[in-house]
Amino acid sequence: MILGRWNSLSIESQKLVQSYVEKCLFCEQKKMTGIHLYQSLICTDCEHEMLNTKTNDIKYKFYVQKLKNAHYAQQRRQA
Repeated sequence: MILGRWNSLSIESQKLVQSYVEKCLFCEQKKMTGIHLYQSLICTDCEHEMLNTKTNDIKYKFYVQKLKNAHYAQQRRQA
């Protein structure tokens, strides 16, 4: 369904949409919607999954490490 909509857009519109597509900090897929933490996008799917992850789940450590990396990267940019 999305592809059909994409093909109906003009070239100029496609370029504009592509400029808003970013790679998610967690899943590394290109997404258009989510929240920004520093200069990183967390897509809505990953945001939902992260918020519903228990602290004893192995994914919890993955999320914490990725968030730390984003924080450290931001600190380096500000230095």
